[in-house]
Amino acid sequence: MGTVDSSPNCPRCHAPRAPGPECPRCGVIYAKADARAARDAVAKEPAAPAPAAVLAPEEPPLIDPAWLVRPGELRSDVLPEATPDVNADAEDAAWELKLHTWVIPIVLVVSYLLTAGSLGFIVRLFTMPLHELGHAVTGWLCGYVSVPTLWVTYNFGRSYFLAALAAGGLGFWCWWARKHQRWGQVAAAGGLLFTQLIGTLFLSEPTALMLITFNGDGGMMMMGAALMATMYARPGSYVHEHGLRWGFVVIGGTSFMDGLLTWWRARRDFAEIPFGQMEGVGLSDPSHLVDEYGWTEAGLIRRYLTVGVMCLVFLAVLYAVKLVQGRRRLRQATEPNGQVKPA
Repeated sequence: MGTVDSSPNCPRCHAPRAPGPECPRCGVIYAKADARAARDAVAKEPAAPAPAAVLAPEEPPLIDPAWLVRPGELRSDVLPEATPDVNADAEDAAWELKLHTWVIPIVLVVSYLLTAGSLGFIVRLFTMPLHELGHAVTGWLCGYVSVPTLWVTYNFGRSYFLAALAAGGLGFWCWWARKHQRWGQVAAAGGLLFTQLIGTLFLSEPTALMLITFNGDGGMMMMGAALMATMYARPGSYVHEHGLRWGFVVIGGTSFMDGLLTWWRARRDFAEIPFGQMEGVGLSDPSHLVDEYGWTEAGLIRRYLTVGVMCLVFLAVLYAVKLVQGRRRLRQATEPNGQVKPA
């Protein structure tokens, strides 16, 4: 607390105090000057420190004594649960194995139900492009300039120049596949190249035209089986990574079943053979083969069913091989270091 200046001098001009209430020299009133001096003195005094807050003692953390040991001495009963690592290879292998097990059988069953039922004529609308492509591909392999449309394929005769271009393309495909060690593609390209050379150089024109006519339904079944086989496309390939195999397997399944079911029915009833005249096109394929090339109805049916059964055998063998490979891949992905335990 400050004190009032009680010196004998004036607080303002420091002249000797007079007996009156104010200084005769500067005119200040002594009482007011003393009060002001007292306030200034109080303001200049340092503030008293605030009393220190009383802090409660900290509680020690709750620590299991079992953890207060060196890392190598932790007890097994207090170790944290290990988080299992995600095995992406094993998950992919298991998923592919499920697809390889179920997709093609389901596609074949559903395709049969659609084709055999009342929607068969609608299915035929979607399988006809593959039927016409069967004519065209056979024409190309025989050196013909074949142009497929939705309902008819036009043949403009042989062109050895275009045949040479096609052979060059197949040869390049075979070379590229061999360079990248795609042995399945090497076999496919080599087989097509050999077939194209035989069909172009050694088949007569009547025989070539007969094969082109036959391979409407025949080619549709073969290409349908090939499209279904894309379900087993190599992981990382374009068809696999971009999901094209899903569309291919559906198109292939319906096309294959459409052709096979037509001739399976015809084996018991010749009336099921699609003889007749197609508006704007001419004779149907079976009519051409029977009327112009002298095939019998029984021979016609037998040849188409032979193609269908061979396609089924191909799919069955491929199915079994891929199941075995898929199971082996799953075992390798789940075993440590990729080693398969001996049986």
